Amino acid sequence: MTVRIAPEGRAFLNVGCGDTYFQEWNNCDLLPGRDVVPHDLRRPLPYAAGVFDAVYCSHVLEHLNPGDGAALLREMFRVLKPGGVCRLVVPDLEAICRLYLQYLDEAARDSAPEKIRRYDWMVLELLDQMVRETRGGLMRQALDRGEFDEALARNRVGDHFDKIRPGSEPIRLKSNRSDIPGGADRLDEGVGNRLRRRWARLRLWFTSRSNDPRSTGETHRWMYDRLSLTRVMAKAGFARCSVKSFDESDIPHWDKYNLDVSKYGQRPRKPDSLYVEGTRPEVQP
Repeated sequence: MTVRIAPEGRAFLNVGCGDTYFQEWNNCDLLPGRDVVPHDLRRPLPYAAGVFDAVYCSHVLEHLNPGDGAALLREMFRVLKPGGVCRLVVPDLEAICRLYLQYLDEAARDSAPEKIRRYDWMVLELLDQMVRETRGGLMRQALDRGEFDEALARNRVGDHFDKIRPGSEPIRLKSNRSDIPGGADRLDEGVGNRLRRRWARLRLWFTSRSNDPRSTGETHRWMYDRLSLTRVMAKAGFARCSVKSFDESDIPHWDKYNLDVSKYGQRPRKPDSLYVEGTRPEVQP
C-alpha cells in the first residue's frame, strides 16, 4: 500500500483513527472514510515493514482481548522505522481505581446525594463498558436520566461529553484535524466513501446479527495501567517506554499534530487517558 508522506518529509500512521485524524497522515479504521483506509485491526496492518516514523493508536487496545492487543503491538513495531516512535493511548485503569476508592470513602462517610452520584459514576466507569449488554450500557441510561455529577462526567469524558450534552463551542484551532471546524470535515468525503461506509456497517451488522456491544466491538475486553502497558510494549520489542502527558510527545512535530488536545482548548481530548510511548531500537538485539 502507498504510504503518504507529511509536509515535513515524515510518514505517520494513525491506527484505529475513528473520526479524529489528519489528512497528511496514513489513517486506518474498521470503517472507511475520507482519507481513512478500512481495516480490521485483528489482522496484520496493510503496510510494509519499517516505513513509518511514528505510529499513534488511541483508545483501541482496550477493545481487543490481550492476545489480539499484543499482536497489534507487534504489527506497529514491524511497520516502524528503527528509531520510530509508538504512542499508545488507553483508559487509565490506575486513575479510575484511585478515583473509585476516593469517592467510595467519601460516600461511605457521608451519603449526601452529590457524593453518591460521584461514587456511582466511578463504578460505571470502572465496570460498565466491560460488562454492558446493550448499546451505551448503564452509563448511557444514567446520562439520559440526568443521574450523574455533571462536573465529574464532563471532566472524565472530555470532548465526547459535549456531543451528548453540549456546553462548549469548538474553538478554531489552527489545525486541519478532522474533528475541528475547518478541518477535514467527514461530511465532505464524497459519495463513494459514504456508500463504502454504509456497506461496511451493513456487513458488520450481518456479521454480528445483533446490537449486542459484545459482538460489535463496543465493549472493553481489557484494561491497562502504566505498568502493564509498558510491560506489553517491551515484550513487543519497544525500548525506552515511558508515560507522557497529553501535550508531550517524542513524535516529530507533535506541537502541530497533537491528536490528544481538545478542540475546546488546551486540555486533554480524552481526560481519562494514559499516554505511553516507546521507540523501535535503532539496532535490534
